[in-house]
Amino acid sequence: MKFQEIGTTKVKRVQLVDRLGSEANLIGTIHITTSHFIFKAEDTPKEIWISNALIGSIERSSISAAGSRLIIKCKNFQTITLLIPKEKECLDLYETLLRVSKLYNINEAFAFFRKENPDKQVSVKEASNNWFRLNWDEEFKRQEVGDTWKKTDFNAAYAYCDTYPEELWIPANASTQVLIGSCRFRSRARLPVLTYYYKANGAAICRCSQPLAGFSARCVEDENLMELIMGANQSASTLYLIDTRPKVNAMVNKVQGKGFEDVRNYQNMQSHFFDIENIHVMRSSLNKLLDACQKSTSVTEYLKAVESSGWLRHLKILIECGKFISDSILRCISCVVHCSDGWDRTSQTVAIAQLLLDPYYRTIYGFQVLLDKDWLGFGFKFDDRCSHLSANEELLKEASPIFTQFIDVVYQLMRQKPTAFEFNERFLLEINEHAYSCMYGTFLGNCDKDRKDLRVATRTHSLWAHIDSNLEHYKNPFYKSTSYYLNDIDLGPSAFVVWTNLYNQFDTGIQPREYINDVAVNTKEHLNVLETKLKQVNEGKLLPTNFSVKWQSLLNAEECYSRNCGLEYTTRFEKRLYCYNCGKVFCKRCIKVNEHGSRLCAQCLKASS
Repeated sequence: MKFQEIGTTKVKRVQLVDRLGSEANLIGTIHITTSHFIFKAEDTPKEIWISNALIGSIERSSISAAGSRLIIKCKNFQTITLLIPKEKECLDLYETLLRVSKLYNINEAFAFFRKENPDKQVSVKEASNNWFRLNWDEEFKRQEVGDTWKKTDFNAAYAYCDTYPEELWIPANASTQVLIGSCRFRSRARLPVLTYYYKANGAAICRCSQPLAGFSARCVEDENLMELIMGANQSASTLYLIDTRPKVNAMVNKVQGKGFEDVRNYQNMQSHFFDIENIHVMRSSLNKLLDACQKSTSVTEYLKAVESSGWLRHLKILIECGKFISDSILRCISCVVHCSDGWDRTSQTVAIAQLLLDPYYRTIYGFQVLLDKDWLGFGFKFDDRCSHLSANEELLKEASPIFTQFIDVVYQLMRQKPTAFEFNERFLLEINEHAYSCMYGTFLGNCDKDRKDLRVATRTHSLWAHIDSNLEHYKNPFYKSTSYYLNDIDLGPSAFVVWTNLYNQFDTGIQPREYINDVAVNTKEHLNVLETKLKQVNEGKLLPTNFSVKWQSLLNAEECYSRNCGLEYTTRFEKRLYCYNCGKVFCKRCIKVNEHGSRLCAQCLKASS
């Protein structure tokens, strides 16, 4: 979008209203750019930057003596309430925000315009090394896939299924004719293929879409492929078909010529249904949860509203399904998993099962590989579900918090197993936000083919590269590397809680003053600095004159300590960095690392040079 097409780009004397009423209104100026909405306070250093792609909805309310009220609700659960003195300015700003928040062509996403060196040519090989986490051959080699499975170029150039990757792993004895027949029998041609191999016993997790069975149709090739999948596991003579949908929903699909497998046509296969609701129910459920989280009510009314939303119940069912799959694998029984088209509930449940089974996926790098494989590689409609495009009402109906729901499930698992995951909450919050922000190319497109057609690897930045450059911000200080699977997950209702650090992360008035992971990391960092300085003193070296043994507490670290900055932190999860000399807290842009690897503020860096 060209700058002149934006409309209103600046509005002065706007009041920023604290949603909870715990702080006085701030007066400032609104700036609208082609990429961001910006609020800059007049009398304080406070700034709020919001990517235009994160703007979910804009509401105007009735005029009052103080002005017109504008409420901006964002996809990362931030809510901005503004009071604008003049009605005409409010209307103009409203129309401008509607315009900049809508994307009609994915090529107009901010990710394609924020290249640091637009003239620099990046080769495909160089981009792949820096951009992607998943190498299919290396990943299945890591899984130690047995010789009962093989790699096939059957889908090269996306010849049969345009939402699957080009490289697929199938039973070693499966013929091309069998694969073609199964493609024709499955919705969107998403035939059953391998996603995870459990090397301890040879059991496998395969994923696909629903069959086009209707009330009586069958496919010999598909039945043959299922039999070959079962036969590829030499530890058992049974195959589980996991249909993640409520059975009633699956029956309804039969009327449309789709439906589910008739187990009478498949040898030694057992069918299991799970009551995981569709995208529309999940969208409504989250909206109800957000209403509960954002309204000022009594504790009793809040708890009733949370229960009524059904959100925690949906999380519980997802983990139950994932655990059933992982438990089946441990019992040597291979599983074929699908929902309707095999990219919503299927992506959620197979990823959960693998998190429980494989500690590799609970590392920072391994989790990125898991997302690259089961969400990006096998196709998930990020453009549609995250509402990247909003050209019409039909596209808006496709939006649903499926990926956010999965991230929430991971958080629930982390709560129960705080030492089993290498990453912390900040890591999950960052991934969830940038699934919607369109600042990186990682989550653009609905499938692997889309991203290749868009050439995201050479035209955009990778979120994984950003995380790599700030890796210490995302590490869990309590992590213990293990090789065990998570088999003792509590599925009781009391084990599931509302993730306030996600849904209320911008309501600092109700958040803990300190983030325990940061306290632990900073304490360890502080001890290392003190030990280093003590060693230097013992060697006869003088300490800097401004060196402080005591570090500033995070309890009162509400803004950057730099006089020239003073930036206020908008959430508890913004990383606060310590100067190793003076022990004060600074923001990322006011801290530099010297040649010895020490973090220093500008004043201490100048004094040490």
